Order: sequence, then C-alpha cells, then structure tokens
Amino acid sequence: MFGMWSYINLLIIIHFECSTPSIEIPRTHHAPGCHPVPYHKLFIAVPHKVHVENKMERIKTYIERMDERLEGGIPKGTVSLICGTPGCMKSSLAYSILYKNALENNLKGLYMTLEQEKESLKEQMGTIGLVKETDHLTIVDYKLINSELGLDKRFDFNPIKKVGYYIDELIKRSDYDLLVIDPINALYSLAAIKNPRSDIYQFFSALRKTGITSLVISEMHQGENKFGKYGVEDFLSDAIIHLDFRREKDILERYIGVIKMRFTNHNLQYFPLFYNKDRFVIYTKEELEL
Repeated sequence: MFGMWSYINLLIIIHFECSTPSIEIPRTHHAPGCHPVPYHKLFIAVPHKVHVENKMERIKTYIERMDERLEGGIPKGTVSLICGTPGCMKSSLAYSILYKNALENNLKGLYMTLEQEKESLKEQMGTIGLVKETDHLTIVDYKLINSELGLDKRFDFNPIKKVGYYIDELIKRSDYDLLVIDPINALYSLAAIKNPRSDIYQFFSALRKTGITSLVISEMHQGENKFGKYGVEDFLSDAIIHLDFRREKDILERYIGVIKMRFTNHNLQYFPLFYNKDRFVIYTKEELEL
C-alpha cells in the first residue's frame, strides 16, 4: 500500500531550477519503512523581492526634508487638498510651493485667492520673505474674475463652474504648471450646491484634464474630522496634506501630515512644522527632544 510517509516524500521532492534565491535544507532523515529517494538536497525557492521604480514626474514642495519622504514631491497633474484650521499657514504653504518652483524650476504658477484681495495677499507673503518678483507667478482674486467674465448668466447659480471656466480661459493664454485655489470653501458660500459629490467630482476631474498640478485649500474648524466641508473632497482628491495645531504645555505647535497621496509610498507620521527665514522645514520628534 502506498503509505502516508511515502506520499509526503513524493510531494516534497521538488527541485526548482530557476534563478531565484534559495534556502538549502539538507535531507538527513527519511520515514521508517520508506526507501530514501536518490537526491542530495531539497531546495525551497524564495521569490525575489520585486522593486518597481516610480518614474512619475513630481513637483517639489520645497519643505525641507519632506520631499524625500514623498518620493520626490507631489505627483504631477494631481489634485491635492491642503487643509487645516485657521492660523496653520495653509495659504503660506501653498504660495511657498508656487513661489519656490517659479524661482528654482521656472514653473509657471497661478494663485487664485477667492477671499483676500491680490495686494493684501502679496503683502502677507512679504512678511515671511517671499518678496521676489517673477513673471512665472500670477495672482488673481475674485474681483478680477468677476470683472473679466462680467455678468455671465451661465454661472449665476454655480460658482464652481464659473471658476472652472475662468481657469480654462487662462490656460488658453498661458501654459501653467501649478494652480492654487484658496479656498474652495469660498465657492461653496457664493451659492447653494445641490449635488456636492457630483459638482466637486466634475471640478476635480476638469482640473486633472488640464495637466496642471492643483493645490486646493480646504478650511477646517476646530474639532472636525472632515477634511472638506461636504465630507467628499477627501475621497475625490488625489492627496490630503493636513496642517494641524497641537498644544505643548502653553505653546501651540504646528504639525504637518500626509493623510493620503496616490501613486506615492509616503510616511504617515505627523511632523513638527517650522518656518525658518524663507522656507518651511520639518523635524522628527526625536530631534526636538535632543
């Protein structure tokens, strides 16, 4: 009768003739009553660890020490939320990304400020040292958008479509690489949105089709867990960059964390965020404790 031990021997006698690394297990024993099989060694194949290099083009954040944790930066052509509560430097970070890429990489950036006038924004950025003039960075405010589009009845009840149309018109005049919309909440306040998921989906899809890397600022309130007003923006965006406050004794400290970023193997840690001279920088908790 074909015994159990013989059956087991038959199953395990497999020799892999392949180029994969192997673990060598010498055969020293065989089951009683079974004839030893004429082979010298048993090899169990261990597959190679496959490493796929990410060749996607990326936009640097120029946050010191952050880009190396994002495989080089934000994936080109994606839509990212930059979200947080008041005072955590959402606008400053977004503007800094455009400003640094304009000066360092000659990338053309368009900053759309929907709640702050253009000159006020420039003055604000001047206080943190972002003062160099460059033809590669354009700022437009909502007053300018209204004056250029006029009283177009098509957009009376849908400001999201209005801004989308304006972006399309600007792209026809100049090739932009980067776009900031600050904040998307301003569009919500101008008119009631009947179907937020559909409207925001179409808006984000239209942004992606332009090929521009878009940074959309989303305002949060203290204690909220939603990264967007309607709770769908975080699902529809490609990335969520969250700026947060934490209280350490009597001091408020800023932190930054990347909640998600498609096409990227990124770190999930929240890092203390500082602004030194003319740039943002992150530190690890261990470094701060030294």
